[in-house]
Order: sequence, then C-alpha cells, then structure tokens
Amino acid sequence: MTMPMRRTVSVAMVALASVWVALVRAGLPGTEATLAVEALECGDIRLREMNLQADRSSSRHQYVLSVTAGRIDIDYGPARYDILSQPVRRVEERAAAELTMRFRTDADFIPLAGGDGYRGFADFRSVWLDEYYRQSFSGVPGYAPASPHGWSVFAGGRWSYMPGAAILQGTLVQQDDTVSPGYEPQIGRPLLRGRERLRTTAVRVSTENVATSTVRTLMEISATSTTGRDTRYAVQGSVNWAVSDTVTLRGVVAGEREQPAFHATSVALTGERDWKARWFAGLAVRGYRDSGEVVDPLIGSSAAPALRTVHIAASLRWQGERMAVRLEGGPYRTRYDNVALASAQFARLYRDRNWRRGQCTASWKF
Repeated sequence: MTMPMRRTVSVAMVALASVWVALVRAGLPGTEATLAVEALECGDIRLREMNLQADRSSSRHQYVLSVTAGRIDIDYGPARYDILSQPVRRVEERAAAELTMRFRTDADFIPLAGGDGYRGFADFRSVWLDEYYRQSFSGVPGYAPASPHGWSVFAGGRWSYMPGAAILQGTLVQQDDTVSPGYEPQIGRPLLRGRERLRTTAVRVSTENVATSTVRTLMEISATSTTGRDTRYAVQGSVNWAVSDTVTLRGVVAGEREQPAFHATSVALTGERDWKARWFAGLAVRGYRDSGEVVDPLIGSSAAPALRTVHIAASLRWQGERMAVRLEGGPYRTRYDNVALASAQFARLYRDRNWRRGQCTASWKF
C-alpha cells in the first residue's frame, strides 16, 4: 500500500474520531450517532471495517453523514504451475464518505438528494486480481499501477400517496468508478489494458405498504446500466410480520437478471424476540445463488463461476433510553462451481471458503 493511501485512511480514521467527539460534546437535540465495527475472515483473507454515522433531524430536514474506513488483508497464492508469481501477503485500505439529505415539506412529498466518494479497492477479489496482474506484467510496456476511486450522486423523492399506509419512493443514481483493469499480452506490442473507467446509471423504485396492523410489505425494483455491460434488472420483496407483542418475523426474496445469461436469486428469513422492549435476540438465515459471469468457458477469463452462499447470524441487542448496543455474528459459507481449465490461474481466488463474521454496533441519541 502506498504512503498517500495510508495518509488517506489515517485522515478517515481521524475524521471518525473527531466527528464522534464533536457530537458527544455538542449534544445536539435531534442527532443520533452510530459507530459500527465489522470483521469477516477465513484462512487466507481478513476484512475489517469501521463506520461512523451521524443522523441529524429537525422538523424541516434530515441529514445523514457516514464516514467509513476499511482494511483488506489477503494471503495471495498463485496457481501451482504459475512460475511468474510468488505467494505474498498484501494489505490495502479504503476510505469513503457519504451524505444523504431529506427535505420535509408541508405536502406529502419529500425530496431526496445525496452523494458519496471513496478511494481504495472495493473488495478482496479486486485486490487478488490486481496482485495477479502486478506480478505477471509489472515492468512490461503498457502496465500501470492501479488507483481505484470513485463517486456517485443521486436525487429522488418519497411520496405518501396514502398517508400512514403507503409510500412510493424513486431515485436516479449516477456513478463514476476508476477500477483496477485486467491485462492481455500481445506479441510485439504493449499490453492490452482492460476498461479502467466505468460509468453507471441506475433507476430505483420502491413501494412500502401497511397491509394490516401487524403486516408491512416492501417491493423494490431497479435497472442498472454500466459501461460495457447489458442492463441488469433486479426485484426484491420483503414482509415484516409482528407475530405477537414480543416476536417479529421478516422474510425477503430477491432476484436479478442480466443478458446474456446471468441470473441470481436469494432468500432470507429473520426472527427476533424481545423482553420488555429492552433486550432483543434474533436469528437470521440467508441463502444466495447465481449462474456466474463466465460467458465462454473455452476462453480464459477472470469472471466468477457460479456461486452459492449460506449465511447464518445470531444477534443480541440492548436498548436503553438514549443508548443501544448490538452484537451479531455467525458463519458464512461460499461455494463456487469448478473453474474452467482455460481460467485455472484463478482457481485459488474462486475456491470454497468458510468465513467467520462478527459485528458490533453502538448508537447514542442526543
């Protein structure tokens, strides 16, 4: 990791602490501060993230500021026949900030706007691939070190078309990302560098309805268009059911589709029990599967094969008058289809893993 990136993450960490201290000292009425720390790890990958969110509300507006610092720590391991690459430990860090604004009016419509920016690799897959290309082609004409970063803005609104019973929300998102590209060797010519800059436009629409006094539903649909890819369509439906005064259940079903052949589905079920609205215990189970992104298995590619995951999480929350603390953790299993022979160099990236995940969240209302 370069020194400029270390300074960026250090600034983000200082910002997290500074904002937290400022909020505590100010004690501004209508402000809620939330600090979350999350860890996800398996044998060769360790992920850490810390997020501070400040939510400031009044009768006329709401501002939500979020600052995040993350760390990706991997043990890179090349394929057995790869004589150019060597095992190495690589650490990358990421800093991000996001601002969301809501403007309350006398009408039933609430305008929304916001944006975010980040610097650093988005996930461990990006780091692994960047290390593979660095070791394979560093020093070859056409290669350049990656510096991932990006930003996005959005605008939209919420309309209570049946006040107290139904809400319709729509947003338009514009996103710009500079990513770590792939490379292909060419005889007698510089490396062929993959697409480095991606522009994304997304439209999202959701409707939330109070079906009965104990049942609330949410339906979301979206269409996302990214440079060099077909439009991806997604739909998600969820139901919240207050089974009794102390037990609630939530179910979520989602699906995605993108031409020429990608599709994904997921199902999740969460149950929570509370004791005198002070202690809350929950259990969540989520399953996911997709068809993978490989178009032609006879052509070498870093695209991911078909994936199946199962995530189980137990949670415990204490809710006070002004403060709340929540702990969550459990196993997370990922299983990939076999990597095609033409892409065998990526077999260690797309291998089966058994993860351990934990999260701690603390919030304070001023």
